[in-house]
Amino acid sequence: MRRKLLIVFVGILFLILISWLGTTLTEILPARPSAQVQTAQAGSYQVTMRVDPNPPPIGTAATLTFQIVHSSTQQLVTNAHITVESSMEEMDMGTDVANAQSQTNGMYLVPVQFDMNGTWRIRVVVAVSGVKIESATFEVVAH
Repeated sequence: MRRKLLIVFVGILFLILISWLGTTLTEILPARPSAQVQTAQAGSYQVTMRVDPNPPPIGTAATLTFQIVHSSTQQLVTNAHITVESSMEEMDMGTDVANAQSQTNGMYLVPVQFDMNGTWRIRVVVAVSGVKIESATFEVVAH
């Protein structure tokens, strides 16, 4: 009877050790960061996103900067309303929505706070008066 209890006890300790090692390794080993500058197509627009700092730190707002270019004319789009939706891919933490602020140089800025390590999906919605609403999706790895 004592031998069986000892085997069960050692087995439980082994499982705890393996769980602890798995958790520790994911925190120690660096995650592959996403590109600081990414480009995606949103209908007739080319959307370029820059993440500062990259990788974005947890619990502190990172600045996402967007440049929107009309694909056919290669002109900067300066009269758009840009909405940014962020959601975590690995875990359902809801979706945060923020409006980007237009800058004088044709850029759009928005602070986004990432609350957890992992891959986040950034959906950028481009709305220009009188034109069909378009969107582009990016991935950002936070840690």
